[in-house]
Amino acid sequence: MLHMSLIGKGSGRPSGLLALLVFALVLPRPAAVAETESSFCESHTLHDYLAPLKRMPKLREPPFRRTGRAFHVRGLEVAASGPPLAVSGGRTGYQLNWETNPKFDITMALSRVDWHGKVIQRIERRHLRLGELAPALITEPNFVLPGKPAAYRTTIVIRSPSGRKLAEFGNYYRVIRPTVHSRLALSSDTYSPGATLFARVENPGAAFVLFGEEYTIEKLEGQLWVPAPESAGPFTMPLYFVAPGTTSGHCTVFPIPATMPAGRYRLSQEAVISWPLQRRQRRPTLHAEFDVVP
Repeated sequence: MLHMSLIGKGSGRPSGLLALLVFALVLPRPAAVAETESSFCESHTLHDYLAPLKRMPKLREPPFRRTGRAFHVRGLEVAASGPPLAVSGGRTGYQLNWETNPKFDITMALSRVDWHGKVIQRIERRHLRLGELAPALITEPNFVLPGKPAAYRTTIVIRSPSGRKLAEFGNYYRVIRPTVHSRLALSSDTYSPGATLFARVENPGAAFVLFGEEYTIEKLEGQLWVPAPESAGPFTMPLYFVAPGTTSGHCTVFPIPATMPAGRYRLSQEAVISWPLQRRQRRPTLHAEFDVVP
């Protein structure tokens, strides 16, 4: 079971989810498992929610700060904050870094645009002078993205103290409503004793899925699912994160015991489904059935 103390209590908002995801993504994978994972366990796109943005008029887009890269304008580093896909809203803006205060004038704007990039609504505009922020070496001005599903655009214009335009950048964002649709898929419907089962989480919905920590194996006896005697679970594993519209980039791995008798089995695993401003967490248990044959 994924412990509530890791995810957050009360409102169920995923305030602690970011730290947990960082922990989940840096956990090492056993070498033996890494060697045997096939392309089935690689991340695949099921629904490209960003496809409409890719067809819009091109902007000079600063890289997102999570990439560790930035555009450089006379000693000023400019990176975008994101992500470009926002489920039920969020925050967006820019991160500005410098070593020597450049005293630039910065104008930022947030607008709602149509799918051709034309401005429909000017939402907010901000102006700041970096010279007034000394001795600071970094600032992260941002906007609150509305929860209304639509395409949005941020722009940032950098001018010298004399008013000359030095650079202009922009980024698109898409806000979508959350939808919950996650499932557990197996690399095969049948396995022989001694084989290895691979299971991945598939998330075609518009939400974020966290899974892992442990899983169980059950056997169908008549009409009831009971713990499989040959697999003394639950089994521990790392935590993994699945973005909207994708499959997990890691698999749950279960080596079928050589003594496991033929029959109908299932792998069960709890997931946490979250999105910003969520009122209550959803914690379904995902199941995937398979047969063990001689």
